[in-house]
Amino acid sequence: MQPIRILTPSFQFLGEIDDYESLQFIRRFRKPGEFELHINANKNLTDTLQEDNLIVLSPRKVGVILHRELNRENTEQLMIKGYMLQGILSRRITVPPVGQAYDKIKANAETALKHYVRQNAVEPVDPNRIIPNLIIADDLQRGAIVDWQSRFKNLVDELESISFSAGIGWDVFLDLQQQKWVFEVYEPRNLTASQSELPPVIFSIDFDNIKNQTFTESSVSYKNYGYIGGQGEGEDRAVVEVGDASGISRIETFIDARDIEDGENLTVRGQQKLQEMQKILSFESEILTYGPFVYEKDWDLGDIVTVQDKKWGITLDTPITEVKEIYEPGGFRLEATFGNTMPTLIERIKKTIDVPMVEKPIKTNVPTKLSELENDAGYITADDIPAAQSFIHEQLTPSSLWVITHNLNKYPTVTVTDSSGNVVVGDIKHTSLNTTEISFSAAFAGKAILI
Repeated sequence: MQPIRILTPSFQFLGEIDDYESLQFIRRFRKPGEFELHINANKNLTDTLQEDNLIVLSPRKVGVILHRELNRENTEQLMIKGYMLQGILSRRITVPPVGQAYDKIKANAETALKHYVRQNAVEPVDPNRIIPNLIIADDLQRGAIVDWQSRFKNLVDELESISFSAGIGWDVFLDLQQQKWVFEVYEPRNLTASQSELPPVIFSIDFDNIKNQTFTESSVSYKNYGYIGGQGEGEDRAVVEVGDASGISRIETFIDARDIEDGENLTVRGQQKLQEMQKILSFESEILTYGPFVYEKDWDLGDIVTVQDKKWGITLDTPITEVKEIYEPGGFRLEATFGNTMPTLIERIKKTIDVPMVEKPIKTNVPTKLSELENDAGYITADDIPAAQSFIHEQLTPSSLWVITHNLNKYPTVTVTDSSGNVVVGDIKHTSLNTTEISFSAAFAGKAILI
């Protein structure tokens, strides 16, 4: 089995484990990956698998422990889960500079990414916001020019959006020599069959280097023409249009961008959001480890490769957006995702509640329009939801039991997020038409939206 080292966040070595039952590492191109470890709780060093300690396969494969689960009915199996090292940046939001409504930047994508990390995690105004041991690699000014503004958004979500719009990736890796966590940006290599500068990489069942191939083509969430609403009300509201489709092929959406003051930036926001609503084209495959292409040498996460299936008549040049490494007693397996996958339910919910930050005099725990909070998702708009049909509960004090009196006179649909904007699933119990209780496995503060 591949040995894993256990370190504290301050780089203290606690030991090495190689007798676990299974380990999965999921690496992602533009957002944090995750890991899951299964091991018998009676084995050596399992006491080191504590919250925030690091599980290290290599400098670029580092997991942060967030979850421990012990099942005594299943031979005392201990399950450990968490996110990859990039996930530490989800602990910060984008706080604008003092005296400014937004943190704005127009620069290469790499410069923009490193700017937001520097301002909110490495050199923030408030020293309490510094993430210890985090540094930023030299800025090589790679990627397309982006015109961005951010205000109180989750830092990881902003990094994902910027990198998606520019076609680049980012990572946080471990530098053991310096004892630092290093934020770095990387550009994908073009390894497609149509180029001649690098040896091409072609994945195909016909070449005996992949198996169990699944192809997905979907236009379920596809939009190609946007009306972008800026500031103002009614006829006075600024609205611009983005797109050039017409006729039956024109698929319209409204994008709420009331947080933007400059009309020129409305067009930029519209282009960014439409890019996020493109058609889904993806392959998911198990890659044969004994094939001709060596993982992390001939190809790696983020590289643009050619995927073919001659029987289906499909050839796709696409980046490798996700790689799952599976370590088990029976051997090592690789699974890869080429292209963009369908958004999960949780991702759809996050898009729905990821709205522009516009402060209005809203009283806590009174019925209010969702539109007073925001809606920048491009999926739905809630401007027409009557105030009496929705309710926002702000849980300011961490608690494992939220008791909500909403007075909606119905059993509402409930969405819960923590203080970082992450969707949390709890046990929802409607004790009456006007009262709802939500219980969680741990105490935290956040927000509940009831509709």
